[in-house]
Amino acid sequence: MAVPDSTPRILTKADSAALRRAHLAADSIKAPTAQAELPINADGRWHWRGEALRGAGAVTLADLLMRIPGVTAFRANWIPAPQFIAWNGDARRVRVFFDGIEIDPIDERYGRLLDLGVTPLWQLEEVSAERVAGELRVHLRSWRVDRTTPGTRTDVTSGSENTNFYRGYYGRRLHNGGVIQLAAQQYSTASLRTGGDGSSLQVFGRLGWAGKRWSVDATWNRAGVDRSPTIRFPLSRELAEKNAVPAFKGTLGTAYGRVAWGDPDAKAAPWVQLIASTQSMRDDSDSLPPDTTFVVTGPDSGTMLVDTATFATSRAQYVFAAGASRWGLDGSVTARLRVGHGRTDLSPSARLRYTRSFVTLAAYAESRGSDSTLRVDLSARVAPWRWLAVDGTFGTYTPSAASTGGPAFTASRLELSTAVRGISLTAGGLSRGQALLAAPVVLDSGLVPVLSGETRGVVIGVRSPVYKDVSINVDAVRWDSQGAYRPQMEVHTSLTLDSGWPRKFPRGNFHVLAAAMYDHRTPMFFPDATGGVGQTTGPIDVLSARLEFRIMSGTVFIQFSNLVGKVYYTAPGYMMPRMLQYYGLRWEFWN
Repeated sequence: MAVPDSTPRILTKADSAALRRAHLAADSIKAPTAQAELPINADGRWHWRGEALRGAGAVTLADLLMRIPGVTAFRANWIPAPQFIAWNGDARRVRVFFDGIEIDPIDERYGRLLDLGVTPLWQLEEVSAERVAGELRVHLRSWRVDRTTPGTRTDVTSGSENTNFYRGYYGRRLHNGGVIQLAAQQYSTASLRTGGDGSSLQVFGRLGWAGKRWSVDATWNRAGVDRSPTIRFPLSRELAEKNAVPAFKGTLGTAYGRVAWGDPDAKAAPWVQLIASTQSMRDDSDSLPPDTTFVVTGPDSGTMLVDTATFATSRAQYVFAAGASRWGLDGSVTARLRVGHGRTDLSPSARLRYTRSFVTLAAYAESRGSDSTLRVDLSARVAPWRWLAVDGTFGTYTPSAASTGGPAFTASRLELSTAVRGISLTAGGLSRGQALLAAPVVLDSGLVPVLSGETRGVVIGVRSPVYKDVSINVDAVRWDSQGAYRPQMEVHTSLTLDSGWPRKFPRGNFHVLAAAMYDHRTPMFFPDATGGVGQTTGPIDVLSARLEFRIMSGTVFIQFSNLVGKVYYTAPGYMMPRMLQYYGLRWEFWN
């Protein structure tokens, strides 16, 4: 009978390394930090995450959203210049939520519209555009890490218009659950012909701790922007404006502290979040005349004396959100308290969604939102067979004061989708009642809010495979007539090769994305102070292309916009770059 050897074993260096690797493997993934609730459309479209978000070819949030049917984008120029989008012709009906905090247009000089050129995009990990009948709600989730092994990413981009981008990311989790994340972006552009160029240094940071259910973190964004004046009508000596959009030099920031319990994405589990945040803007460009009195428009009407040396404004926002899911029901409530500009406003809201078999029903209600509007949205999706689905949404929007917010209106959309031999076809109708449209006064001080009558339109979509991993997508909207900030017809087409050739590369170490895009838009007008047509933009036909290769964790890409070099304007007089191209590298690795 053999006697077990009781002699203690001396661990060699190799044994110690093996044990250390086993310990790290078992303890390298930590519970993630909290994330905000993320409503996703019942059809699953217009949702980007991870590589799909980075491979979309969007430099700004406006670039990402402009291809959604019903969205019309207009901008003063390339990256630093002001950028806006309108939802069914109404730019005020676009709302953006960053980690559960609504980003308010606190700079009143922009006419209570949100500049999507400076809205965070580069540090995001997920974006969802919630399409309801009367407004577009865009939900952003910031980048997170869950590994104790340090992770880094570097993005380098260069291109025409003397464009250069540099991004760096560092994040890691501590073994006790701590969180450290730091990221920075610096870009610069130069355009002597059109102006509106400039540079920006942006910083993102997060410190916190997360356990199995609890999470605490402090997150901040800060962007320093230095933009030159934008030249309007650069090809005309008679009409040229050298300072159409004034120069801007200043900082924009968002910071918040959050305590959370539970995860909004977890099923059959409650969650709660408490957030205290602040949003600020400081203008050091000294571009205003002495003793300027600024008239605040909208629900927070009044006057404000602007300091010509420095114009600074801020607003605090406190959020309580809670939700749970059970028996196919997902529900949440949110109370949003805003403090700033001499006012305190409470905006409670509730969301309910029911999913069972082939039926999805959703409801959303909010009292006194950022623009003091009562909102009620009802949505439904019925898909009794794989080849047939019916989507409908109806909403009512009631401003607190018709004199500033316009009349109450309703909006609706009904779509029928069918699939035949892999080809998906969508057709439907949409309508919007009479509404007061906000004016992008930063583009032209002569623009004023205008009352737009009831309008109706049709929407058409085609998604079809062409050959193996090659597919074509077409989305089009046609209204009954041309309207203010709304072309009569807008078409977006893309031909895409998206493949990793899994048979040849079973580990997923190689991927190719090649896309050719064609965007068409009929003329639209920007009404003047009399309510007339004012200035118009001509038809737009833009051909673009993107190509990227991913090998392991490095991606090389090149993108072309306006391949034929056509002169076009998305807003009257602001010429877009011709034959724009940029290229670069994204490289992610774990140390």
